[in-house]
Amino acid sequence: MKKTYSFLIVLSLPIALLLFSYVSGSPGGKTGSPGDNGATCTDCHTGTAQTQMSWISSTIPVEGYTAGETYQITATGTHAGVVKFGFELTSEDLMGAKVGVFSIIDANRTKLANGGKSVTHKNTGVTPTGNSNSWTVDWTAPETGSVTFYAAFNAANGNGATSGDIIYTSSMTVNQLVLNPQIAAVDPDHAPLGFSGNLTILGEDTQWTSGVGEVRFVNQDDPAMLFSASEILVESNTLLTVSVMIPTSLSVGVYDVYVDDLVLENGFIVDQLDDILLNELSESILLYPNPAIDYLNVNAPVGAEITLVDMQGKQLKTITSVAEKSQFDVMTLKSGLYFISVRYQGRQSTQNWLKN
Repeated sequence: MKKTYSFLIVLSLPIALLLFSYVSGSPGGKTGSPGDNGATCTDCHTGTAQTQMSWISSTIPVEGYTAGETYQITATGTHAGVVKFGFELTSEDLMGAKVGVFSIIDANRTKLANGGKSVTHKNTGVTPTGNSNSWTVDWTAPETGSVTFYAAFNAANGNGATSGDIIYTSSMTVNQLVLNPQIAAVDPDHAPLGFSGNLTILGEDTQWTSGVGEVRFVNQDDPAMLFSASEILVESNTLLTVSVMIPTSLSVGVYDVYVDDLVLENGFIVDQLDDILLNELSESILLYPNPAIDYLNVNAPVGAEITLVDMQGKQLKTITSVAEKSQFDVMTLKSGLYFISVRYQGRQSTQNWLKN
């Protein structure tokens, strides 16, 4: 009898260890996905897997994911009277290959499985709240197109055996966001020969924070006739501020605008310098007191861009006038010669002033 008992103990030990290990998480490859050959928890638990809708959710926008971005994926199961609730979640492309990178954010309740290609519960993550249990993980999106998340859930009755548990599966498909980057507009979209100042370039679906190498303006009739931005300030993925100087040796006409390999045809017009209008702008500008000690007042057209510039050409401050008179606090500036540059309706006038 002792031998029989010993045999039963030895026989039952692997089964007990097996059950205990699965309480600590799926062995991996049991999500019901094509890449897992459809295998689920029913490989070890009796019964047939039942399909459920919407048990997987995410923070991925409706329009799709962006490659390289990280999102949260949540698996949630519900079963009346459940005692322990486990799961395994994976992500695959259309060919069944594992894609994306999972990262654990709740190490107390979840862990990676199947060589990091899936996520499962820990033994501290199987206790439901009422009739439900939920797990959340980070997922970094790949460059692959359509992705489907697959998950299998085990709603266990807690009897310590493989019988009486209910197995569920669920899936969710998301698509990669397809961008159509383009230059939308240039503001202002015209300037005269000899113009020196800033232009704003607006984009759509652009990713300019990743880096912009060159901005150039090319004459449609003569590609050799061009000018480039001397400074490029990336304000956002869809907004650039560029500094340009249009040589007087160029031809007037229509110019295509290039931001690296993107092009906006007919995006900019170079006008003939209008001496009369330029003189009118210059005559409308008044600086006082000049020399100034504490404050400098600038009279300029409403809506004009007024820039304070030092002798080295550094722009110290830029404002847009909301009234006929604007004021600069110059108290902390060193004594010496400075400039005020006023840009209005495509024209620019610069005047000097002295700080005492």
